[in-house]
Amino acid sequence: MYNQIKFGTVVDINDPEKLGRVKVNVYGLHDNIDSVDLAWSMVMMPGNTPAKSGVGSSVNLLVGTLVAGVCMDRAMQEFLVLGTLPTKTDGTEDNNVRVRAEADPNADEEIGSYQPPSTYAPEYPYNNVMETESGHVKEYDDTPGVERITERHKSGTQYEIAANGSKTERIVRDNYRLVVGHDTLEVYGDVRIIVSGNADVAVAGNMNTAVAGNIDAVSTTGNITTTSTEGDITVTTTDTTKKITLAGNVDITENLTVAKNVTVTGTTTTSENLLLDSHKHGENNTPTNLTDGPQNG
Repeated sequence: MYNQIKFGTVVDINDPEKLGRVKVNVYGLHDNIDSVDLAWSMVMMPGNTPAKSGVGSSVNLLVGTLVAGVCMDRAMQEFLVLGTLPTKTDGTEDNNVRVRAEADPNADEEIGSYQPPSTYAPEYPYNNVMETESGHVKEYDDTPGVERITERHKSGTQYEIAANGSKTERIVRDNYRLVVGHDTLEVYGDVRIIVSGNADVAVAGNMNTAVAGNIDAVSTTGNITTTSTEGDITVTTTDTTKKITLAGNVDITENLTVAKNVTVTGTTTTSENLLLDSHKHGENNTPTNLTDGPQNG
């Protein structure tokens, strides 16, 4: 019967009309027909996959794919592909190595110093894998206890979601993100940012930092510079019982006004006016260790 299931091999996928059609060499029917003379065969899509007006999934069969289908006419010229049959092509299993639960083919890649290890541990037949010709991979692993989602670019850039909901991203080159509206990051735990190069933060408006604990700014080899091109720089402690301590040298190149007590344990030299308790000193830039210091009254 012409409508019985038949098998064949895909020999051409370059449909001139770009409809996803393929040429199939049907066993027993096309053994003596050149590929160029074969008709283009339509490929049936799954019932849950629409294919209309550019919406849905594309047909991506490969040359050499083993397919099953039926002939649509009594002359057995019009073949309809109903599905594919993964087997062993040239002695190699057609099922992806990740489906077969073999060793992770990317396990030897270099990882970051703080990068958590992959939770890759699939068991057959739970790992659902889609890999493209160039090497892009999607995995939806349902292996009990190690359920995982991984999406990977052929370059190695990827993300992995582990069974406990943890997510690891690995970007092998540059990263850029544009948020047209507002952006919020809420973290219940700790945040650690490690930058091997330089870091720049540019804010067009105001920047507010509220910290319940301490703020530590440490430079191990360089300087710490705070500059305001137009406005004032204010360092304030609202608790009058607290103090601002400068352990090293202090250089003042402009006027200094102090509303509270100042204790100097070393030499004080100013290049401009020093105003302490409404008295002006330093007009001759004389070190205070050579005088009696600021006088009251």
